[in-house]
Amino acid sequence: MTHSLLASRRFAPLFWRQFFAAFNDNFLKNALVLLILAHAAESGASLVTLAGAVFIAPFFLLSAIGGEFADKYDKARVVRWISVAEIAVAALSATGFLFANIPTLFGALVLFGVSGALFGPVKYGILPDHLSREELPAG
Repeated sequence: MTHSLLASRRFAPLFWRQFFAAFNDNFLKNALVLLILAHAAESGASLVTLAGAVFIAPFFLLSAIGGEFADKYDKARVVRWISVAEIAVAALSATGFLFANIPTLFGALVLFGVSGALFGPVKYGILPDHLSREELPAG
């Protein structure tokens, strides 16, 4: 990816939004796994497996709906809706960590999976709207 594309106002916000969303999702999942292992010793292994499943399941179930949203509504607006929802989910996960509440963190993990599943098709659909044909492979 060229430096000029990363610095461009057309692409940089989308790139950094995707970068931090992926970082946040993985951070939450791994932090939840550590919390489970620290607090639920006897059922920890099954809960760790469940954490992976509840994060991945929305991608199988909801990605097509994300594609429909991308086709039906303005993609930039859908990205904004999902981003605002992720802020609320981040607040929920912060509350879950504050009180070491594993069910709340599982709920936040599911919701982050939902947002990722809905955002995935939109992020690929929005690229042709913001990049030239020559820039698409780099994007």
